[in-house]
Amino acid sequence: MAMEATDKPPCSVFILGASGEVGQELLKAVSAEDKFSEIVLIGRRKIEEEPFTKYEQRIVDFEKIEDYGSAFQDLEIGFCCLGTTKGKAGADGFFKVDHDYVVNSAKVAKQHGCKHFIFVSSSGANHKSKILYHKTKGLAEEDLKEIGFDRLSVFRPGWLMERPVERLW
Repeated sequence: MAMEATDKPPCSVFILGASGEVGQELLKAVSAEDKFSEIVLIGRRKIEEEPFTKYEQRIVDFEKIEDYGSAFQDLEIGFCCLGTTKGKAGADGFFKVDHDYVVNSAKVAKQHGCKHFIFVSSSGANHKSKILYHKTKGLAEEDLKEIGFDRLSVFRPGWLMERPVERLW
């Protein structure tokens, strides 16, 4: 059967942060699509429960992500749902995960064939904000723009779930 001009062949994708709340929902949505030939979950540890075991998992050390280029090799589309909270990781740890891990992973992905990077940011993201959360997300967005993907998509959802302390951010 001939492919129509609007049809695109299946492509390969990776998800960073598939074990988190947003990542799990994204994995459900992506796996329901027939346009993806390969779905790879890239993370810091192997997850032994369903649905994660249905997909290839590639384990990386985000502190040394530049040594893990092969984890991203030939994966055309990247979804990034990485994130933590200031409460779990402290201010420095929050910035490291939500900015450094995101941007450094994106750079490595680009070097190894990623054409379209999709980043889940936050409403209110602004690199000039005085609020750590919004500033960090805004800085990540700005730095992702500099990488030069063929296509960069940034999604800014509102609060995903309300945590009393985070209302004060």
